[in-house]
Amino acid sequence: MSFPIIEMPAEIKRNLKVYRQAFTKPQFKQFQKLILGLIVSDNKTLQEINDCFGDTNQSSFNRFVTESPWDKEEINQIMIKQMKPYLEKDEGILIVDPTMLHKTGKHMEYAGYHYSGITKEKEWGHLLVDSLFASGNVAFPLRGDIYIRKKDCDKEHSFKTSRTICREQIEFAIENGLPLKIVMADAGLYAHSLIQEIKSYGKKYLMGIRTSNKFSLNNREKRINANSYLNRLTDLNFGRYIIGEDVYHLHVKDIYTRKVGKEKLLISYKDGDEENIKLYTTNLLDYTDEKLMHLLLKRWDIEGLHRDSKQHLGLEDYQLRKYRGIQKVVLAVFVAYTILVLSAAQKILRPIGRILQTIGEGCRFFRLIATKSYKWLRRRARNKDKFKKILKRFVFVKNAKV
Repeated sequence: MSFPIIEMPAEIKRNLKVYRQAFTKPQFKQFQKLILGLIVSDNKTLQEINDCFGDTNQSSFNRFVTESPWDKEEINQIMIKQMKPYLEKDEGILIVDPTMLHKTGKHMEYAGYHYSGITKEKEWGHLLVDSLFASGNVAFPLRGDIYIRKKDCDKEHSFKTSRTICREQIEFAIENGLPLKIVMADAGLYAHSLIQEIKSYGKKYLMGIRTSNKFSLNNREKRINANSYLNRLTDLNFGRYIIGEDVYHLHVKDIYTRKVGKEKLLISYKDGDEENIKLYTTNLLDYTDEKLMHLLLKRWDIEGLHRDSKQHLGLEDYQLRKYRGIQKVVLAVFVAYTILVLSAAQKILRPIGRILQTIGEGCRFFRLIATKSYKWLRRRARNKDKFKKILKRFVFVKNAKV
């Protein structure tokens, strides 16, 4: 059972205030409860979150999530408006990637068997096509849409491929004035038509490809598949880059792809993980190999979004049957994630020379306040060394759960 929440942390309350316009007064109270509960409670089900606040009547909270109207577009736009002051001009990267939300309930609307990138098998649940916008030192979830299989579609929900959803998310970023420069996606979303559309917006791309993709080494040569080219390479064909504590290897080659034109082929792997070779193409023709290697590592930011949203914010913990409620929980998780990103960007622990570097640290810090109160924390903060020990014990703990 989760610890009781006795106080709404001031930073969360302040950063949630801008969402007030999207709800009635009673709805906003429930919205605050949902977001705070996702951040600080042990378990993220609606019942557990409600219990954290000591409420005996859960029905109004359930109705808010499952039945009350939310304007998804408006909430997404508020998130963007919050983050814009922290973004660098014309240096934004949009990373789109599906993730599997594993479930066990067989009666959840639009659940089905989908390919899981983790187990490499088809598993039961929802497939979420989501996007992360990264700029400078911040990255936040832009939006997430649940993929609905064609056989499950109805009058209310028309069929959209994952690539169509990807296109819509790119358009959403542009329409909302984000400083988008580069679109990144894995091989599952690769399509000539998608690349052409990205180019029509005047944007750059870095897209994963499969080993079966074909290209030419110049305009006159016969096309070959990526696997054939890969088999020609030796260790001497790869540059070596030390980034942080890790060593990466990258091969770069100019290629020509039908319906696309001139591109750069990127083949990379991490030292010690030679079996996990990744292939990409890009129209960033003026980037140096080293700059491309650093850019490739940004691709993993969205894996961090998936991991942290599931581990710390309960993205897979919902037990709702209705699609409307499931959509709201996904959106609420992304709002909670954005609130934590904002708290780190605002450097709320600057007076003691620390920052909240991870989503887990943010969750643990706000849980400390929510369950102990600021008054308790301020009393201990009078002694700076003692305050640091408390934070080290409860917040800056490696591999800890919320």
